Amino acid sequence: MEIIKYTKNPILTKENVPFKVNSIFNPGAVKYNGKYLLMCRVEMPNGRSSLVKAISDDGYNFVVDSKPTLIPEDHKDFFEYVEWGIEDARITKIDNSYFLTYTGYSKYMPLTILAETKDFNKFIIHGPINEPSNKDCAIFPEKIDGFYWKIDRPSAEGRRDIWISKSPDLLHWGNYKMLMGPLPGTWENDKIGSSSQPIKTKEGWLMLYHGTRGFGISTLYKIGVVLLDIESPWIVKGRTKEPILSPELDYERNGDVPNVVFSCGWIEETNGSIKIYYSGADTNICVAETSIDYLLSVCK
Repeated sequence: MEIIKYTKNPILTKENVPFKVNSIFNPGAVKYNGKYLLMCRVEMPNGRSSLVKAISDDGYNFVVDSKPTLIPEDHKDFFEYVEWGIEDARITKIDNSYFLTYTGYSKYMPLTILAETKDFNKFIIHGPINEPSNKDCAIFPEKIDGFYWKIDRPSAEGRRDIWISKSPDLLHWGNYKMLMGPLPGTWENDKIGSSSQPIKTKEGWLMLYHGTRGFGISTLYKIGVVLLDIESPWIVKGRTKEPILSPELDYERNGDVPNVVFSCGWIEETNGSIKIYYSGADTNICVAETSIDYLLSVCK
């Protein structure tokens, strides 16, 4: 089973949002109480983003909440780091809690905020878990060698590499290692970053990542997949030579940011299939389907 884009994409646009927004895009994704839950980014009319949840019984037909679920003003002690918006959540379930990592924007540049919830209504906001400039953060769903692990993408001068680090408590992070960098002269020439929470498979940890390449006056965003060692997740066992998702269709090429496919989450089914939730042109939400076996095969 290769990558199949849903024929009725996009599954969500701003017309599906019951309050006024400029756009809806880049959702984190998780199964919650037997339903599909997306934590979507909505750009509000003032140009700043908040997060809103959308729920579905089947993974295709979603109902968006009547108001934003999480807004910058909810961050109280940390408001100065999210004043310009919160964006692009990744969701990881650990034990009975769901942990959201998302980008806070402010005059201090982007950084990662950690929030925790059990019901997606009430949130404990733990605050920043890295310094700026940093984004594209995803947490592994279980401890490895007694530690929690996260992936993120710090920005340093001309570098845009994916790093990995570990923590005893999800709040204090260290033992930083550079995991992977862009491959010069390819579809991921300019920068890369995580695009999903890692999923555990029989052969290692699978994770989506995005790569960009300048093309004329535009930048092309595409999605690949990487396989990390199960016990030593800082070891890359394989990664795609070609993107698995590219902007090809009108709803992916035309929008607020043209020629972009971008994902923040996916949902694994019990039969080994997987739904990748992604956005086209920073303007909508779409779904594509594939299998764990296919993704493992393209990493080798």
